Amino acid sequence: MQLRQPQAAGTGATLPARLALTEAHVDHGFWFTVLRYRSTNDVRPEPVELRMMDNAHAAIRYLRIEVRNSHVLGMTPREVERAVEWTNTGWIHALASLATGTDCGFTVITHSGARVEWSVRPLQYVELTVDGSCVHPPQLSARRPELSS
Repeated sequence: MQLRQPQAAGTGATLPARLALTEAHVDHGFWFTVLRYRSTNDVRPEPVELRMMDNAHAAIRYLRIEVRNSHVLGMTPREVERAVEWTNTGWIHALASLATGTDCGFTVITHSGARVEWSVRPLQYVELTVDGSCVHPPQLSARRPELSS
């Protein structure tokens, strides 16, 4: 059996055999996801967006922007009404949930029967400092909407 040298996640670059770990500490963040299910009965989601956020306010602001822009998904008039109501007032409860360490989210059903689900989960992660440079959790999405609300 051959042993392979470890590779950096998602880059294909090989890591040195020994890394000089100089510091590790636990940090807090928020995992933002957008999942699309092809139908209401589908159990296998398609990830649309996965993103690490620094704080609850930024995560909820981003979620509100995403939900506001979701009318292009072909939502029913009732779902559009629910989405507008949530972005106007429902987000306050979601922010309070995150403050207590509870997940929050919003789900809509489109005309085609597809289900789109936004969620934010508080989490803890380990931040490592290797050879003087900090290794942060990956940003998995290049999308960055305007955060004005």
